[in-house]
Amino acid sequence: MLWQMLKRIGLKMRVEIPVELFRDQEGNENTELVLKLIRFFREARHEWVLSPRDVDAVRDFFLHHVPTFAQVYLLLAQKASGKSYAWAPSGLSSGVVRVSRETLQNDVSDLERPALLVVENASYDWQMIEALAHLLGCDDIVLAKDENRLEIYNGGGKDGATRHAVEQLEKFTRTKRVILVIDSDRFHPGEQTDNHEKANAVERAGGYIHVLAFREMENYIPNRVLARQAKRSSAQAGMAKRLESLKKLTMDQRAHFDMKYGFRAKSIRKAADPKKKPRHPGSVGRTFQVSPQHRGLYDDVHERDLIVLSEGFGTDLPGLFFQEVRAGGISEGDLDGLGLGATQELRSMFGKIRKVI
Repeated sequence: MLWQMLKRIGLKMRVEIPVELFRDQEGNENTELVLKLIRFFREARHEWVLSPRDVDAVRDFFLHHVPTFAQVYLLLAQKASGKSYAWAPSGLSSGVVRVSRETLQNDVSDLERPALLVVENASYDWQMIEALAHLLGCDDIVLAKDENRLEIYNGGGKDGATRHAVEQLEKFTRTKRVILVIDSDRFHPGEQTDNHEKANAVERAGGYIHVLAFREMENYIPNRVLARQAKRSSAQAGMAKRLESLKKLTMDQRAHFDMKYGFRAKSIRKAADPKKKPRHPGSVGRTFQVSPQHRGLYDDVHERDLIVLSEGFGTDLPGLFFQEVRAGGISEGDLDGLGLGATQELRSMFGKIRKVI
């Protein structure tokens, strides 16, 4: 019941202001900054956590410093003190900022900035994340972006994303409201790639990170979406064959398959090592090459299926996924069908994003 209510209202950063900052000399010295925090609550950018026993002190503060708006602010305080979810366990919270006299100025600065989600490609990656958010009932993430409480940054690749995330973290003092989400680029299960090292640099700088367990974002797109990709009848037969071959892969093989480009060979002439030469499927202009970096992951896949999968499924998958989710033709059960804990992992990713909002 509580969790369903939280999903409807959208989780925000919770802020606790000690009652001392509203009283006597403390209240006089910190009036401007405290009122700035109150404005964040009026604008619904963050949630105010207030004990009912402190409402009287807050009322006196408003009557003294902002008598014209005292009634409006008092209603806000009463609402904050009456919210039962304000005292919910931390596991249901996006975060709690406990302000003090010493941290007040830095906390205002941190909370004034929007949270930042850094990705490799803002167009494709956000389409995927937004579609997954709708699919998993995490619409509060999308709402935060629409209300400018969450910004999406296009890193232009992994290096640029990592570099920008670290740079932005330096602008936050106490509450580091930056998260990096990147592909793992894994060729086989459990592989630690350069992307993990890049993400660790962001984590060491105080940010949040999520490196996908599957190879790339596109690996989380269910087969039901891929089946609807081909629009022309002439292309539907080829798509049906690719899907048939894709379904023959094990869960691990599918999770580490290059969904966009398949097993496409870059060039026959450049392959100097005979063991790495692309193999010919028998038709002109079509070759495939299974990278040795897969470490035998696809050794038991029949050659005709490797040939069929050599083309991959193209680069427009995130947009197609987004359209199908919005149309209501995809369910959470389709994600469950990917196996390997995909649904749980994606929920964990959204949990991390909530922590910075």
